[in-house]
Amino acid sequence: MNGYVKFETLEGDVVAINADRVSFVRRYRGTDQASAINFEKGNYIVVKGNLEAVMQELASA
Repeated sequence: MNGYVKFETLEGDVVAINADRVSFVRRYRGTDQASAINFEKGNYIVVKGNLEAVMQELASA
């Protein structure tokens, strides 16, 4: 599991996140359409996708 996963932010930008650096994933502000990914010392990034879809992408890396 030493890979990067590409996600799209709510603004439409594409970001690559190292799956090994992810601490946890949670729903973003009560919606099922976005998830907040916590990585590297408490930094968050909000991406499109429900919790299950984001977790599956990270697990497949």
